[in-house]
This record gives sequence, C-alpha cells and structure tokens, in this order.
Amino acid sequence: MAGIGFELRQMLKKERLLSLAKVYGYSAILSSGPWVISIVAILIVGFINLSDLGNNSQAAKFQVVVTYAIALASSLIVTGVLQLPFTRYVADLIFAKREDEVLPSYFGAIFISWILGLPFIIPLVFFVFEEQNLFFILEVISTFLILCGVWISSILAASLQYYKGVVWAYFFSYALIVLFSFLIGRDVETLLFVFLSGNAILLAILMTLIIKTYNSSIFIKLDFFLAPNFYWTLAIAGLAYNLGAWVDKFIFWYHPLTGIEVIGKLHASIVYDIPIFLAYLSILPSMAIFFYRLETDFAQKYELYYDAVRSGGTLHLIHRYRNEMVGVIRHAIREILVVQGVLNILLFLSAPTLFKMLHIPQLYLGLFHILTIGAMLQVSFMSVLAILYYIDRKKVAMWLCISFFVLNGVLSYLSISMGPAMFGYGYALSLLIVFCASLIVIQKEMSRLDYETFMLQ
Repeated sequence: MAGIGFELRQMLKKERLLSLAKVYGYSAILSSGPWVISIVAILIVGFINLSDLGNNSQAAKFQVVVTYAIALASSLIVTGVLQLPFTRYVADLIFAKREDEVLPSYFGAIFISWILGLPFIIPLVFFVFEEQNLFFILEVISTFLILCGVWISSILAASLQYYKGVVWAYFFSYALIVLFSFLIGRDVETLLFVFLSGNAILLAILMTLIIKTYNSSIFIKLDFFLAPNFYWTLAIAGLAYNLGAWVDKFIFWYHPLTGIEVIGKLHASIVYDIPIFLAYLSILPSMAIFFYRLETDFAQKYELYYDAVRSGGTLHLIHRYRNEMVGVIRHAIREILVVQGVLNILLFLSAPTLFKMLHIPQLYLGLFHILTIGAMLQVSFMSVLAILYYIDRKKVAMWLCISFFVLNGVLSYLSISMGPAMFGYGYALSLLIVFCASLIVIQKEMSRLDYETFMLQ
C-alpha cells in the first residue's frame, strides 16, 4: 500500500488545515470503511423511527440479522481465514512484478469465499429461520455472499489509485441504504432487501475500480489458496483475531442473564450491544492515525531499511533506518493513546447527554466507559499486530491473536458471573493483557531485527 502512503504524503505537503482533514478522513475510511460505516448505517436505520425501538420491532430485528451477517461473513468464517493470506499473496505478486496475476487472484478469493461459505450458511439459515418464508431466507443468504465479496474487495480497494472513488463508493452506497430504509422500510424483509441492494451496488463499484487498476488476460486463479502459497499461520492469526473480536458479543448474546431471542434463533443483548457499538465508533480517529502512520511513515522507513539490506548498505545506515522504524512505532502508539485518551475523556463527560438523546438508559454509562477503554486498547493492539505482519513475524502474531480469543472468551464469561458491575471488564482486561504482551514482543523483535534479517534468511 506504499502508493497510498505516497498519495497521502503529497496531499499533506499543501500545509493547509483542509489537507490535514482530508488525509485523516481518507485514512479513516480506507482503514475501517466497511466496518464503521456498516455500524453507522445499522444504528441510523434503527433510530430512524424512535417510537419503534422495542426489541420486537422490525428495526431491531433488522439490526440483529445484519449484525450476525457481518460477524459471520465478514469477520469469522470467510475473510477471517482469507484476508491476511490473500493480502500477503498480493503483496508478493506486486513485489515480484507479477501484477497481471492480482486480478484473477482477486476473483479466485471471492470464488473461494463463496465456495467455503455456502455449505456453512445454507443449513445454518434454514435452521435459524425455520419459521421464516423462503424469500427472507434467500435475502439472508444473498446478504452473506455479498458481504463476503465486499470485505475481500475492500482489501484491494484500500490500496487503489482511485482511493477517492472508493471513499465515495462507501458513502454513496450506505447513504442509499439509510435513505431507502427511511422511505420504504416498514418490515424486516424490506429493510434487509435495501441493505442487500446497497451493498450489491458497493460491491459492483469496488469491482469496477479494481478491474480498472489491474489488467489481466486470465479470469480466475486459485494459486494463493494452494500449498505452498497459502499462509496458514496468517490464516489462523486472522481467524483467531476476529473470533476474539466477536466472542464477547456472542457470550453476552446467548448467556441467559444478558441475552434475549429477537428473531428466529438469533439473540441480542439489550445491555451490551449499543454501548459496544458506540465504543467502536469512538475509535475512528485512532484508526485514521494508525492507518496514516503505518502507510506513510513506517512504510517509508521499512522500505529504506530493506533497500539498504538488499543493496549492501553500510551497517551504520542499516542501524539508522531500524532506529527510525522504532521511533515511528513509538510515536504512532503514543499518538493513538494520547488522542484516544483525550477523546475518551470528552466522551465520558458528554455521554449522559448523548445517551439521553439516543434514549439509552443512564444505567449503561459505566459499561460504556469500560468498553470505550477496551476499544482504545483494541486499536492499539491491532497497530502492533500490523507492525508484526510488516516485519514478517507471523507466528508470534498468531499466538497473540489466539491469546486474545481465549482471554476475551474466558474473562467475558466470568465477568457476567460476577454481576452487572463487572460487565465489559473481561473484554477490556483481555486487551490490556495482550496489548502489554504485544509491546514486549515488538520491542524484542525490533531489537533482534538486524540479526534475524541477516542470519535467519
């Protein structure tokens, strides 16, 4: 994604406040576009009719169905396994000057996601929605498949030279979803159809931009999924991280003390869902900072370091570039913690008013506070993981992700058993542990970078 980093640096050279806002705006959307905008759209659709916000309302049922679709299609089952190996494979192709293989590999990734997803989603949907009509079931399956395509497309889309078109595609598609939900959304089937159609439009736009960027005479290639090209360590790491990011939600959804049945066999948690979604929205500035620092400052120092290694640079020069990489890492993490910390304080002060406006009981304020801190730790942990992937420390990143999954699951379950006052502490504590561990790991790996680069290759 060095091309995006170059574009962002060029934009920032104009030294205008508007340029700075554009840089971080593009960074925010490119780093978390489908994830954050999906959450925003779901929340807005739910709040369009404030008089119809009961848990049995059509809007609430729509929110639950779409949330599960995002969790299963976009994070757990498909892209959780494919996104990191596919990203690495595309990076290898570009480095090897084989860009003509990117487009067929992209179509291959979508094909594999659908082949893997269909045997899972079809029986699951018929089991969960056994009382729903066939049209609704087909809508859910189609939404799952479209979201698979959107998330895989987003992997490539964030690095395109048409990045402005990508940003506008997200806004346009989800604006249509919100608009038509307001105009014609009267039941869960109609709302789901609107959501499906908007994401289908988004997928078509992203595909068009990708096809314009990469030329190829081959339609589809599946090489990246075949041994020895497939990176199983990255696949396990991606799956474990996404399981870790969602396991606390599933525990709160299906624990008898915190979850209720909403539609079919799908559960939700009136205690946990809104606070955690709002907490995730709060980290958008940190995501923008992380993306910008990673794809501009760190990517530039990383490229200088390995260019010096490959071209026989002096030891002094190699040490200098490594130290500059370390400096960028420290600065990025410190910036994320400081900016997010200040934002969290402002949110804590304004949360009572915000909750009143959104008709959320003030009882959830304490939970929102701890979940916001947990979300800050999550984006910090994610930043360290990205650095580990950059320097090819796949195994240690995998074990950190597995630890996050196990800790979040165990501690979240225990937090429910300890009473409402402890809700959310399992999520935050698990991230505090793995984030501190990741800092120790990255410090060790960067101190050994020269040795491992020369001696272990």
